[in-house]
Amino acid sequence: MENNFINYMKKMLVIATLAILASCNSTKGVVSTNWLGKTVTIKSVCPENGVCTATREPGIALKEDTNSKGVPKMVANEETILIKYEFDRKKADGSYADDFHKEEIFIEIPAKTFKKEYVNEQLQEVKLTFGRHCYCKGSAGYFKITEGTLKIDNSENKTKVKLNFKAPVPQLFENVEFTVE
Repeated sequence: MENNFINYMKKMLVIATLAILASCNSTKGVVSTNWLGKTVTIKSVCPENGVCTATREPGIALKEDTNSKGVPKMVANEETILIKYEFDRKKADGSYADDFHKEEIFIEIPAKTFKKEYVNEQLQEVKLTFGRHCYCKGSAGYFKITEGTLKIDNSENKTKVKLNFKAPVPQLFENVEFTVE
């Protein structure tokens, strides 16, 4: 009887291990189509009660407007690509005007094909901006990201992004990994 129990436990351990390995190996991500009709694969976990999307817009750059408190404006620039990752939590029931939360990351990179990793102070080589929009006094707005690691693999038709960062204000996510065409 004791041998049967030990064999049973060994089988259960093997099954549990295989299940864990199979779930860890599923890094394909969630594939969707963004509003531009382009394919997006998001591998990172999206925060609860919201939607995560990404876009890639060749020929667009960010220009900081000092008159509007750092709100970035999009301008034409054939030498750059603007990548945007966005988390949007919609109003729960619509009865409160301040029941929303949106966080976004803007990454402006050169349009040329390249593969590179940026760490901390090297992040200044790309324009990397974090936006937080919510009813959260003193911590909403746009902020430069200066701490973290950004891995970019950019080709003519798609860009892979892996970003681990710390914003200067509270944030709902610190790790983002996606591919956008």
